[in-house]
Amino acid sequence: MMKVKTWQRILLCVLLFGLFADTPNLYAAAFSMMPSFTVNDSKSNFKSDSNPMIAEKNDYYLKPLKYASKPEMFKIVDINKEKAERLAMKSKKDFLPQYPMALPALVKPETKVNQPGKKQGTVAVTAPRQNQIIHTVKVMATGYTAGYESTGKRPSHPQYGITYSGVKVRRDKNTISTIAADPRVFPMGTILYIPDYGYAVVADVGSAIKGRKIDLYFATTKQVYKEWGKKEVEVQVIRRGNGKCSEKMLDTLGKAIQTYKSVPASLLEEVI
Repeated sequence: MMKVKTWQRILLCVLLFGLFADTPNLYAAAFSMMPSFTVNDSKSNFKSDSNPMIAEKNDYYLKPLKYASKPEMFKIVDINKEKAERLAMKSKKDFLPQYPMALPALVKPETKVNQPGKKQGTVAVTAPRQNQIIHTVKVMATGYTAGYESTGKRPSHPQYGITYSGVKVRRDKNTISTIAADPRVFPMGTILYIPDYGYAVVADVGSAIKGRKIDLYFATTKQVYKEWGKKEVEVQVIRRGNGKCSEKMLDTLGKAIQTYKSVPASLLEEVI
């Protein structure tokens, strides 16, 4: 049996006095002064070559006294209640406006301004009435001129500006214009209304005009590029031709359209 030495009894008394006197520093200092010892116990087979009370891994021996001066460390806290309070505060902040509400911007009424270079109603005539339209055909329409670039003829040529039907080419967006088409689709003398171009009469043909293709006459290449170019369009057939077109027919149609801004139904039977 291990013998208790006199100095060990004194040390035990000091420890008990420090514990009841609430002096943890004295308690810790006493253990720091304890020398290293070796304990051999045959029954428990316990052996230690160092002071177990001051080992870093056994710091839990000192915790009751180490934190005795900090009673808040032993305060009982309801974790669920604390989480619920934090969540409520966060939700409240989310609903509160972080900045003043922005007023709706005042928008001025839209004002339409004519843009330079954009066509603004190139056709001054009105479209035919629904009861005048025989049928509508979608075609590829291309602008052309009577010049060399389109016909291979120059102004000095005797047939310059003369169509296959024998009439002279004409372009008048306020009355009537002449166009070229495939006579198997649109016979010569057929009267059409072409959106953005106006009223036209088939008076010419072309070697490259096959099927649902038409060529729209313009006085200059500048007008071709500015007003038309090449595009797909739906044309309205208001009178099918009989294979002929004359200057008298064009003059009569032109005067009627100039007066009524459209082709009168009573005139269609007369001119064809």
